[in-house]
Amino acid sequence: MQLSTLLPKRTRSTAVLVVFGGALAAATWLSGDHGFAVALVVFYLVAAVVVYLVAGGSSDVAAIMRTDGDERQRSLDHEATRWSGIAMAAVALVATVVLVAQGKDPGGYVWICTVGGFSYVVALFLLRRRR
Repeated sequence: MQLSTLLPKRTRSTAVLVVFGGALAAATWLSGDHGFAVALVVFYLVAAVVVYLVAGGSSDVAAIMRTDGDERQRSLDHEATRWSGIAMAAVALVATVVLVAQGKDPGGYVWICTVGGFSYVVALFLLRRRR
């Protein structure tokens, strides 16, 4: 059974926040930072309530959060996702170059650049074959 049939549309975005926020809080708790873990639980529960309330509205954002937007709303979502990806890739690339120039380990930024580049190539190949 698919997630789309298990959860009503309004609760999908809420569920993502609760699940991943809970996982982050649990990992933080296990690392020994109990105060921050409790703060994360409170933050993600408040965020989940806000998302649930917003998703019940009639705005473009609400329709996108419910995953039932019309063609125009889906286009807005794709455009926003594209610009978000460009911004994240630009920051990761600049951070990698700056850290390497300073003689420091670029750490996770290299992984972000690698995963972003690889996933782009794979997606481009798959989408091209599909169309």
